[in-house]
Amino acid sequence: MAEAEKDNLVFLQKTGCKDAACLRQLNVTKILQSIPWKEYPAWAAEDLFDLPQKEKFVGPLPVVDGYVVPFPPLDIWKEKKEGYSDVPYVIGTTLQETEFAPSFANLSKWTEEDYHWFAKLHLNTFGESLADEALKLYPTSEFCTQPERCVEKTYMTMVSDVRASCPNNELAKQAAAALSSPVYRYQVTYTPSRPVRVNNLFPYESWFSFHILDILGFFGTLDYALGETTEADHEFQRLMRKYFIYFAKEGSMPPEWPEYPNGTALLSTSLSVEKDYRSAQCALWEKYNMFPYAWIN
Repeated sequence: MAEAEKDNLVFLQKTGCKDAACLRQLNVTKILQSIPWKEYPAWAAEDLFDLPQKEKFVGPLPVVDGYVVPFPPLDIWKEKKEGYSDVPYVIGTTLQETEFAPSFANLSKWTEEDYHWFAKLHLNTFGESLADEALKLYPTSEFCTQPERCVEKTYMTMVSDVRASCPNNELAKQAAAALSSPVYRYQVTYTPSRPVRVNNLFPYESWFSFHILDILGFFGTLDYALGETTEADHEFQRLMRKYFIYFAKEGSMPPEWPEYPNGTALLSTSLSVEKDYRSAQCALWEKYNMFPYAWIN
């Protein structure tokens, strides 16, 4: 609570208010002008879809006040504190999670040289060796099924691993250690048949396994999102519905989908399982203590 009050002082000082009555009378324009968009807690969160830079964080929205939220959720699991629900749990991400709103509109035009330059620009703030190690683990040759967008897919995979995929592996690991109920982990690897514009707030056309692709698949709304779909798109939707309807009915996944950490389910037009999926990449980010830069809100 003390940290939250300190963070919100930036906003309070910009309003010029001295009491709650003044705050309640602020108009919309003054509120928007007073919000700390750029400086910490940085509510604009402009870099959450890009590689992080050292010590550049976005403030958390939830407040651990000791009452509504008595402790940080992961601490509750780690320390076996009372009050959490021990229920079957599924944690999922998509392989290019951040690709629905990349920081650079010209990303699809990047060259290999551009990719290396931008990766080093950000990652060298953590020490020069990180960028070199990361570029070895994320070669563009790994993602060249669509050669004209190899660089975009590679860069977005790297960003997504740092911001979402690898931190969620850690979340799943801690859940599996704390809960007696089954815990499952999945990664969507499916690439839709055509680019998708998620909504009007994010005008970028996503080409790969972007944020909420799993939701669009489960609810059968790829027709709406894509405009026109293929049989492969329908197969992906059927797969998402098959497994998650089963989970809702049974409280577990079928035998071909193991509990975590015994395997991660890779969801595309079919299901496959890998034991240590992208473990080398995630080990690198953990080695450099990058998980504090994960999506937290």
